Amino acid sequence: MSFERVSQKDIAAKAGVHITTVSLALRDSPRLPLETRLRIRQLAEDMGYSPDPMLSALTAYRKSAKVSRYQGTLAWLHTIPRSEPDNLEYKEGAQSRCAELGYVLEEFHVADMSLPRISRVLRARNITGIFLPPQPGRLAHINFDWQNFSAISFGYSLARPRLHVVTNAQYRSVHIAIRAIRARGYRRIGFATVQATDVRTDRNFSSGYLAEQRRYNEKYSIPMFIYDDAADTRRKNFVKEFGAWYEAHKPDAILSLDGEISGALRELGIHPETCGHASLMTSPKGDLAGVYQNGPMIGRTAVDFLVGMIHRNERGIPAVPLYILVDSTWRDAPSLPDKRR
Repeated sequence: MSFERVSQKDIAAKAGVHITTVSLALRDSPRLPLETRLRIRQLAEDMGYSPDPMLSALTAYRKSAKVSRYQGTLAWLHTIPRSEPDNLEYKEGAQSRCAELGYVLEEFHVADMSLPRISRVLRARNITGIFLPPQPGRLAHINFDWQNFSAISFGYSLARPRLHVVTNAQYRSVHIAIRAIRARGYRRIGFATVQATDVRTDRNFSSGYLAEQRRYNEKYSIPMFIYDDAADTRRKNFVKEFGAWYEAHKPDAILSLDGEISGALRELGIHPETCGHASLMTSPKGDLAGVYQNGPMIGRTAVDFLVGMIHRNERGIPAVPLYILVDSTWRDAPSLPDKRR
């Protein structure tokens, strides 16, 4: 059975407009009046129009095969003081992908100008896409002119507004880590993190740990060591509190999210042969085993999604935020010797 596909040329003839107008209307381009867009899209629906998937694939291939010329500028919006650390891997991945697609990534700091002024500058320069890197505090709120921009946030530290999010698959990261640690002969696996970090990550890591504990014999269950805030690591009794937890539960491995645990283990004289240590935020190099969150891939994925939003003319705070999760990869290192050997 065969049928004749309705083309954009057919719609243009019926509507009495140029085919370019039909193409813009079907992409909901703001270059056309809203009334024209709605009329042509309704006509296309009535005529039974649907995009040709083979033609769409060919168009996408042609675009990817070309050397990308300048497409525009995207904003990396810093709402934190310059003294606060930035996630360089996210930014490096985003810059790399922007260059491939023909975009320039430009940084804007609230330390240099107010948010209302940044909004005016972006609109004057026709910069419609914004990246929001992780916020320094937990549950941050940012008042901004969102309705004129496409925006995406990294991680869960931005509470308001609820934008689309790209981040590491944190719950799965614990799943990957626990199973890798067990596969290397460990059984009593403890978990340690800062309370503020637990909140900033929407408690995905601690939830993943509790879920993994339920999979195994109760004799291997260990209460989590969650200390109040980062300031606790500077208190004289921090190592003492950690040591008391360690002595009470005798873990043979510890999974942590924050770097202070490595120092505490060294200060207590606990070597990897006695208690292994793995991180949920390790780097591709170094002596600390654990999961690598693939930060550059997170940055690249954010660019792809944001560019798609711009092309679809999706502006403002989304009615239903989407969460795009990038998986981690495990890496071995001397901090977690393989007990099977």
